[in-house]
Parts: sequence; C-alpha cells; structure tokens
Amino acid sequence: MGRYGHYVIDADGHGGEPKGWRKRIPDQFKSQMAEYIAVMKDTYKGLPGAGMKVDKTNPRGVERPAGELDFDVETRPGVSDPKARIEDMDEEGIDVAVLYPPGSGEEWALGDPKFAQAVCRTLNDARAEYANHAPNRIKLVAKLPMIDPSLAAEELERCMSEHGNVFVGMVTATHIREKNLDDPSFDIVWETAQRLDTAVCTHGGGQAPGQQKFVIDRFDTRLAIHAITHPVGAMHAVYNFTVGGIWAKFPNLRVGFMEAAIGWLPFWLERLDEHWEHIPEQAPAIDRKPSSYFAGKGYLTTEPEESMIPYLASAVSPEIVCYSSDYYHWDCSFPKSVKMLEERPDLTEEIKPYLFSRNAARLYKLPLPA
Repeated sequence: MGRYGHYVIDADGHGGEPKGWRKRIPDQFKSQMAEYIAVMKDTYKGLPGAGMKVDKTNPRGVERPAGELDFDVETRPGVSDPKARIEDMDEEGIDVAVLYPPGSGEEWALGDPKFAQAVCRTLNDARAEYANHAPNRIKLVAKLPMIDPSLAAEELERCMSEHGNVFVGMVTATHIREKNLDDPSFDIVWETAQRLDTAVCTHGGGQAPGQQKFVIDRFDTRLAIHAITHPVGAMHAVYNFTVGGIWAKFPNLRVGFMEAAIGWLPFWLERLDEHWEHIPEQAPAIDRKPSSYFAGKGYLTTEPEESMIPYLASAVSPEIVCYSSDYYHWDCSFPKSVKMLEERPDLTEEIKPYLFSRNAARLYKLPLPA
C-alpha cells in the first residue's frame, strides 16, 4: 500500500531505458541511428533540462553529449537504473508505475519503415530488461513502427508474446505524419490491440522529428509548442476514436489520452455531440452521439496541480482520470506528487481510489489488492 494510505498506480511515468540503449541497434542500422540522433539533437535545442526535471544536478541549460550514438543527458539515476527507480517510487508513494518511452518520432524514424522497426524493437527489448528488475511494480507500453501499420501490429504482438509480464499496452503519437489515427490503414493495429486485450494510449508526438506539424506550425517557442501540442493533439485523437469511427469498429478498445491535462474533455465531448446532432450525415462512421463511444472506454491522466479533477468527476464521471507522476520530466512534481493530491481539500475520499488506482487498473488490466 502506498505510503499515504492509498494503493497508487502511476498511469504515466517516464524513463526505463538503460544507458546507451541506442548503441544496441543492429550493426546494419548504426549509420542511420547516428543520422537520427543528429536530427533529434537539432530538434530539441532549448528544451529545459534536456527534457528532464531542472534541479541542482540537472541544470536548465544542460548540453547533449557529443558522441554520435549518444543522446541522453546525465540525470536522476532512476531514469535508467531500475533499482534506483523503485527507491524513488517508494519515496513518492507509488506501488506500480506504467512507464512511457521517449517521444522522438521512433514510430517513423527517418521515414524508413525497416529502420523504425529496428529502433522500436531495440527500445522495447531494452526497456523490458529494465522492467524485469521488478516486473510486479514496473510496467511498460510498447513503442511501435506506426509508419508501417503491419509492422506495428507485428511488433505489438511480439512484445506481448515475449515480454507479456511487463507490457500492458501500446503508445502512439496523436497523429502519424500525414495520417490521422482513424485512417483505415491503422485498423490492423487496433484489431491486434483489441484481440490481445491490451491498452491503446496516445501521448503527444506533434513536435517529434519527422512529424507533420499539427497546429504548432505557427509557433516557434518551446513554451508555445509544449503547451499547445499535447491537449490539442489529444482532442484530435478523441475525435478520431469517436467521430472517426475507431471505437465503432473496435468497441472493446480501452484508450488513454495521456499527458494532455483534463479540463477540455467535457467541453470537447459536448461540442462533438452538438455538431453530430446537427449534421450526422457528415459522420458516417458512427450511429450515435460521440460521447457515448468514449463512455467507459476512454481515460485521461492528471498531474497534482490540475484544479479540474472535481469538475471532470462531476461533469462526466469519476471513472476517467488516472494519476500521473510525469517522472522525471522537466515540469514534474517529484517527489511530492502523490502527497500533493492526497492533501488537496477539494478531492473527496470517494474520488481518490478512482484517481489513484481503480481507473488505471481498468485501463491497463492491472490487479488491485484485495
């Protein structure tokens, strides 16, 4: 049981990649990996703390390493060392953490499906090694080469077959280059996830190298890009799964829209319903209001400072929002995120079990203590 009285599942943590994992890429892809890393270094200039929490050991202006196959900066040990991660989870009050991989366009790396497949496979295997230090407490979502949906489905199948003790889902960017997620080419991915009964989660991706920009093309500061891309991308993805018909085709999918805040959801579902009521003929993939497809299948994550948790619980349902640590990103609240939520006077004892564990347990099919 978590140190603050509730069993806690972190529905969206980060890290879990052993140091130097990119060097494990098969030899035939090493020159492409060097090219890809150079692109990433150029894309992520000016990111506070190189994407990690800014503190005394990780300054705001940290530089990327010079080696052509080296990208990650030195930061908190738990990012790459699972033993240290368990210690950090205990300090924060987390019982189980679901870890998300880097979001650097691995899904379509260099626009080359075979290279993207190799990057995703290398990443997934390295992360499985990390998680297997404590497979009952560290869980993962798989990164897939979505540039080629057949290869993506194949990699999801492989991860669940070879590493099913630690993988509990898949992650995708909120759009894949020029394609929306409701593009029929992705049906093989959703069919595979539904058959395997594993979670599907969207997580940003609008700013990644090689991505076709969505909305953020008019902005050039990190503040604007980061603030806009996550919630607008999640709204885009919710549209695809509801109006776009993904849930109509695959009604048993459990879908998380991660790290995008939460206050926009009631407005967005209401607006989609209103538009469908007026012009349903322009939504031929569905036969009822969009919000009905989201109900019972869609989930969001919240960080501790978000004031909209009680509003969303009352306006839509308490069975939607999952706690997220966002460990160890530059804007996370480690090590106080669970404590901050536990001590909020606006969160009732009725809401807290859903927030801390029940909703994430449903999304990822994780057991809860008796």
